[in-house]
Amino acid sequence: MTSSADSGAATPQPVLHGPRDFSELESKKGYLDFGALLIPAAKNQQVRLDIDQKTKRVVALTIMVEQASIQVQPFSAPKSGGTWNEVLEQIKDSVIKQNGKVKEVDGRFGKELAARVPTVLKDGRKGWRVARFIGFEGPRWFLRGVVGGRGAIDASAARAVEELFSKIVVVRGDDPLPPRELLRLQPPEGAKRVVVPRNRAERRDDSPSPNPAAAPVSDDT
Repeated sequence: MTSSADSGAATPQPVLHGPRDFSELESKKGYLDFGALLIPAAKNQQVRLDIDQKTKRVVALTIMVEQASIQVQPFSAPKSGGTWNEVLEQIKDSVIKQNGKVKEVDGRFGKELAARVPTVLKDGRKGWRVARFIGFEGPRWFLRGVVGGRGAIDASAARAVEELFSKIVVVRGDDPLPPRELLRLQPPEGAKRVVVPRNRAERRDDSPSPNPAAAPVSDDT
């Protein structure tokens, strides 16, 4: 989430085509291969691998484009669908328990949540941690995105990460998996892994995920 003294409601945008399934892809050329996710390569973006310190497992990717960021996580899902509606309700409950405010709005990918949780800003003022939760369901998978940075409060700043989200390719695989199992993520071949030092305030602002990204790693591809 990003910190802000206030936030405005995002204006509904035209619906974008969502992320694609690997079966729709003809070639991996032009993509960064993170295992379960193929991310379109671009010069103006940075990708961070979010690592769980206890298991050393990659639990999410956080992609920065200019002033906006998006954290993405792929999960297995039943063929019947409906996962995003269930996740929406869980996010709402979590935000409310933190004395936050949450609003369901119509976004470019359908239903999404605009959430804010009370916090103390770096200058000591009371403010909010702000984030937008978006989701998309494919064949037996579900991709969740958390829009942060300037993109959480500015629709124009969010366009680049929304466009990126729409071009992500999910590699589900054929193995039987229980619903909501996090799909395997891994660094691209030859990627340089450098630990990114962050202060306490930055760690606090970057924790919207149910799987704590406790040891972020920078990917320089």
